[in-house]
Amino acid sequence: MALNAAKVVLKQGKTALLICDLQDKFAKVIYEFDKIVTNSSKLIQACRILSVPMIATEHNPQALGPTVPQLDITGAKGPFSKLQFSMFTPEVSQELSSLCNSGPPENVVLIGIECHICVENTAIDLIQNGYQVHTVADCCSSRTQEDRLLALERMKQIGCHIATSENVIYKLLKDARHKDFKKILSLVRTPSLSTGLVPTSKM
Repeated sequence: MALNAAKVVLKQGKTALLICDLQDKFAKVIYEFDKIVTNSSKLIQACRILSVPMIATEHNPQALGPTVPQLDITGAKGPFSKLQFSMFTPEVSQELSSLCNSGPPENVVLIGIECHICVENTAIDLIQNGYQVHTVADCCSSRTQEDRLLALERMKQIGCHIATSENVIYKLLKDARHKDFKKILSLVRTPSLSTGLVPTSKM
């Protein structure tokens, strides 16, 4: 099936970032957690520079702790506590409805954990409610690589656009003449950390 190019365009003022459950207690059990957090931090910083609105959730924070301190979610809506697996709670749905210029975003960029549970359930709900979803593969993970990869494949099959953090950043930036290009360049000079999605070739 040919890709509709118009649906993968990310526009400032029409795009939001959802940060799903990147919490303390997951640190020791999630595959490549530290790399996921590092890549997510870069994307969050870029979204802040580019004035992309953000929403964060925490799954049962009383048991699983707060969002990791490495992520500066200052300015994000929330974090909203949840027990359902999808981020698309009534509170988040309400925030989305007026998040971008007093209206909903056309595109939602989705990061977090676990890829096959909360991220995938969020993607399903967002698509069913008319949003274009861009799941950022190098900012999402699960306890196992198998669950993560299969979840990304399922999300692709239901219509999500599978991206990387730098792919999203440059789609939002669009032009080297952008007024914030130099600020963004300082973030992307160091490549995103590999999270095992692409096999490393052996020389």
